[in-house]
Amino acid sequence: MALMLRNHEIRGLMGMSDYISAVKEGYREVGMAKGVGFPRENLWIEGEPDPDVRGGHLRVGSKASFKFKAALLPRLGGAGVQAYTTGLGKGLETLLFLFDTQTGTLSAIMEVLYYDWLKTAAVAAVAADHLAPQDSEVVALFGTGRHARSQLHGLKEVRSLKRVQAFSRNRENQEDFCLKMTEELGIDVIATTNPAEALEGADIITTITNSPVPVFDGKLLPQKPLHINAMGAHYPWVREIDEYTVVQSRVFVDELQQGLQEQGEILIPMQEGQIDESHVQGDLGGLISGNIFGRQPEATWTLFLSGGTGIEDVSVAIRLVEKAKEKGIGTEFGFNQPYEFEF
Repeated sequence: MALMLRNHEIRGLMGMSDYISAVKEGYREVGMAKGVGFPRENLWIEGEPDPDVRGGHLRVGSKASFKFKAALLPRLGGAGVQAYTTGLGKGLETLLFLFDTQTGTLSAIMEVLYYDWLKTAAVAAVAADHLAPQDSEVVALFGTGRHARSQLHGLKEVRSLKRVQAFSRNRENQEDFCLKMTEELGIDVIATTNPAEALEGADIITTITNSPVPVFDGKLLPQKPLHINAMGAHYPWVREIDEYTVVQSRVFVDELQQGLQEQGEILIPMQEGQIDESHVQGDLGGLISGNIFGRQPEATWTLFLSGGTGIEDVSVAIRLVEKAKEKGIGTEFGFNQPYEFEF
C-alpha cells in the first residue's frame, strides 16, 4: 500500500532539527558516491505570461514551465521524482513520488509546498553549519516573505544568533515581519532602510528573494570572515549576488552539475570571462562527506548557492513517510489490483 500525504498532514511530523538531519543524510550518501541526484529539468510552455499568475523568472517567449528533479538514495531506502508546474492557473503545483528501493513499489505520493518551506531552510542551515564562522551572531536578511521566516529558524539551530538586520522592498511587510520574528526567536530582528545598513557587522547574509538582479553591492560587504547563503533565484539569466562578491568568495553549490547548469551567479561572470568552473569549490555532498574543505583561514568570504535539488527532496520525504507511518497519518491506497491482458 502507498501513502498519500498532503500539506496539512505533513505539518508537525518533524521539527527543524529533523529536517536538518534528513538533509545531511541525503547529501552525505551522494557525497560518498552511494546515491545520485538528477538535476532539475525545465520544460517551457510557449505563450504570453498571465500577469495575474506568478510563474517565476520565465524564459523569453514562455508563459509557464513544467519542471522535475529526482534522486536515488538506496542506503536510505528510497528514490523519488518531484514534478511541478509554475505560471499556470493555480501558480505552483508540486508533488513528489517516492519509491521503495528494496521492493520497487511506490511508497508515497506527497504534496510538497509545506515541507519545502522547512526543507529549504534546513539546506541553508546545513551550509551555514559547514561554512559560517563559528562565532556568528549577526544576520543580514534580504527578503521578508514566508521563506525568510523559516530561514531564520534554521540558522538559529546551528548558530547562537543575537541580532537580525532585515531589508525588504516591501516596507509594510518588513515591519510586520520584524515584530513577529523578534517575538518568535527571542532576539532582536531589526528593520533596516537600505542594504548597507542591513550588511553592517553581519556574520551571515541570507538572500531569499524573487529579485532577478543583485540585491546588494558586494563592495558594501564587511571586510571580515562571513558567509552568504543565496537561496532565491536559480535561472541562468537571473542572480541575487553580484559578480564582485562571487569573484571574491569561496563558492559552493547544493549539487555541482545542477549548479553549473542554472546558477546565474556563476554563469554570468563565467560568460564575462571573470571566472571558470574551477572557481566553484564543490557542493554540499562533498562538504558533508568530508571530501572537500569548507571555510579556510585565507578565505574571508564563503558563498553558498542553492536552487533546491532532488537529493534533499527525497531524503526529507523518506523521513517524513517514516514519521507519518509511526503516527498513523495519511491515507493508504493500493495499486496493482488483479487484471488480465485481455481485450
